Amino acid sequence: MSVEFTNCTFSDLSNLELGAIANVGGMSVIVDSVFQGITSEESSITVSKNGTISLSTSCFGGNSGDLPGTVFVDDSSTLDVNDDNFGSENVGGSGTCDSIFDEGSGLCVPFEADSCLL
Repeated sequence: MSVEFTNCTFSDLSNLELGAIANVGGMSVIVDSVFQGITSEESSITVSKNGTISLSTSCFGGNSGDLPGTVFVDDSSTLDVNDDNFGSENVGGSGTCDSIFDEGSGLCVPFEADSCLL
């Protein structure tokens, strides 16, 4: 399965279990999109079970979840692209990562842009 989100806005969503987008074993391409005010038991975007994600020119603000990372990529999954994304005032589980958490490497991968480019 492959899905592309372009010019989408996900805002003011609360009490979500897996996030605004849950990629379970597929390919997600997210371009020029906004994730604002999302509260989830996991993260704003969760990628699991050999999923792949590509993020470009998207903005993440005021999101929170119980897992580390505004975007959580589990240890079987892959962050393929992280280009020109921006984040502000996001809170990951235990305050450990406010951008992209790559569980496989244990690293918090920062958003690259200095401001929202949208």
